[in-house]
Amino acid sequence: MSQGGEAGSSGGGGGGTVTQLDGNAGFATAIAGAINIVGSGPVTVTGDNVNTLTITVTGTGLTWSIVTSADNPVNLVANHGYIAKGAGVVNFVLPAASSVGDAFRIVGYGNLWNLSQNAGQSVTIGFVTSSVGVGGSIVATMISDSLELITVTNNQEFYETGIQGNPIIN
Repeated sequence: MSQGGEAGSSGGGGGGTVTQLDGNAGFATAIAGAINIVGSGPVTVTGDNVNTLTITVTGTGLTWSIVTSADNPVNLVANHGYIAKGAGVVNFVLPAASSVGDAFRIVGYGNLWNLSQNAGQSVTIGFVTSSVGVGGSIVATMISDSLELITVTNNQEFYETGIQGNPIIN
């Protein structure tokens, strides 16, 4: 949605206040207080020092794919979500290389799934951490089990930031 608005300034400090935003619908919305930019990805703010302020948010969230057991194994990609659908178990694998802040989602829709780890990796869900390395895994127990992870240590540690259901932590 593009936004237009009016800015005003008072005093000699050069500080201004936004008094109104106009949305795509063409009507004004009064502003009182802070303006929060909600979304994911980098934010760029530019202006012309007169009356135009442009806020650009790049990256709109995760890219999604529907996967089935025919795609096994499914190697997770940073900032990507997967919907496990079909008849057989979908086998996901954590990426060997990931950076702090990389996000991953697995959503069970029509079948079970499991998540395998590489050497030196672990997944923490709540207060339980999987066995470190290739012996550790997360296994869905219901077809609706879903899991969201974020990398907290490059290439090694992944923490749960959202969960539905009751997957088993090995």
